[in-house]
Amino acid sequence: MNLSFVHIVNAVSESENKSLFELQNITLASMQKAKSYSGYSIEQVLCYHKDFPVKNDAFKQYPPLEKSIQDIGTFSNKKKLPLLKDILKLAYDNSQADYIIYSNADIGLMLPFYNAIGKYIEQDHDAIVINRRRIKSTLNKPEDLDLIYTETGKEHLGFDMFVFKRDLFPKFILNNTCIGIPFVGNDLFYNLFCFAQNPILLTKQHLTFHIGLELIKDWGGTDLKNHNYREFRKTTKALLPHMQIAKFPGAELSFFKRHIKWLMNPTLSYPEMCITDLKQLGAKRPDKKLYDPNYKKQSYYEWLLKKVNFD
Repeated sequence: MNLSFVHIVNAVSESENKSLFELQNITLASMQKAKSYSGYSIEQVLCYHKDFPVKNDAFKQYPPLEKSIQDIGTFSNKKKLPLLKDILKLAYDNSQADYIIYSNADIGLMLPFYNAIGKYIEQDHDAIVINRRRIKSTLNKPEDLDLIYTETGKEHLGFDMFVFKRDLFPKFILNNTCIGIPFVGNDLFYNLFCFAQNPILLTKQHLTFHIGLELIKDWGGTDLKNHNYREFRKTTKALLPHMQIAKFPGAELSFFKRHIKWLMNPTLSYPEMCITDLKQLGAKRPDKKLYDPNYKKQSYYEWLLKKVNFD
């Protein structure tokens, strides 16, 4: 299948955020390696706010972003964080690629990343969300990439890598969430699972990585976090008429199990999940996932392995 991709990342300058800039160096190196490993047509793009230009000759650059969260309201955090919808529109307006990829500046790629998502697209998935693997923070330089590739890492909850068919973008309902603050990305997740025909969430696959083992990190300020949450909920409420529960992760589980998972998952908006599920109880659900029957037989040894492994 001949596929083309545009992969856009909002880059930061060293003066804007030194710690993220250093992690970004690893991300960009991994993107270049993954592109060289792939046989697809891939346009890799760095975008940035006009006041914080970023230059990297290995990556294409679109016109700078004009707006930031500071144009939306007054916040204690004065950083000019771009709006997610503006970044996605930049990719849509400046490229004709079949698929748009958006990811955060601190999310690295494993070598087969582009080839793997190509395979999922060949299986008729028109939107893919990929959860990252967490890697220990001592591997923190581009020269460490080969060692990073060997780390299995740990699972993470949250969305920071998105692949979707270009034609989906005009359908999206996106409000004023800014990047770099919790709840951004959750709104894009809902759009993909509403408007894509066959979306998929990958939680176990080792396709991306993040340096650092933390699961939760407070940053950005309470007022920005509250703003993003309000914008996220505004989006999910607007998307409610478009939700088909059978397309969402967990729909194949038993009633109580899926509701417990949805309720406990901080990346989801439970009210909309609950309303949609109750309205569509009679809708056909995906088949339950098939697991290797030998795995359960080995459950004791799996438990023992965690106890005795030197980690």
